[in-house]
Parts: sequence; structure tokens; C-alpha cells
Amino acid sequence: MRLPTPGAFSVKVPEGRLFLLGDTRGNSADSRYRFEEAEGGTVPLSAVKGALIDEDDPLVVGLRSAVPVGGGLLFLGAVSGVVALRLRRRAVTAATPMADTVPVPGV
Repeated sequence: MRLPTPGAFSVKVPEGRLFLLGDTRGNSADSRYRFEEAEGGTVPLSAVKGALIDEDDPLVVGLRSAVPVGGGLLFLGAVSGVVALRLRRRAVTAATPMADTVPVPGV
């Protein structure tokens, strides 16, 4: 469901409150849609449940480092799968008697 985007507006955010905007502006029921309510659609800081994660946070650094490792493991798995498939085909071909050979009678 796409909400109609409000037109241009001006807002003064009181001390200790936040004016929230969604990432997808055309589909976010954010402070713009509560602009006519008390406090201009702002919310108190105490209503925010979360924390700012710094770019140097160990979790962020670890996740950023894990992405190339995961890509390398994915590549290694794909190469291993291709090698295993070729080895299996080669083993089946070696075990199968050749169909186009004709046995020599009396030998």
C-alpha cells in the first residue's frame, strides 16, 4: 500500500524530541503523517528503543570482515563441486565397458 506523500512543510523540533522520516518516503507512516498532531508529529527521545552503532564497533568490523571470507568459501565450494562431479563422471566412464567394441569369437 503506497501512502500519499505530503507536500512541502516546515517543522520546528522541540528540545528532547525527534522528527522521524522513513527510508522509503513514499511508503512510510512517519512523522510527516502525524504533522497535524500535538508537537508537530515529533516523538520524545524516551520513545526510541535502540542505540547508534559506531563504524568502529567490533561487531560491525567483524561482519564487514566476514563478507569476503564468506564469498571465498562460496567460491571454494563451487570449485569443489565441479571437481567432484568431473571425478565421478571419469570414474563411471572408466568402469563402464566400451559399448562399441565387438568381442572376437573364439578368443
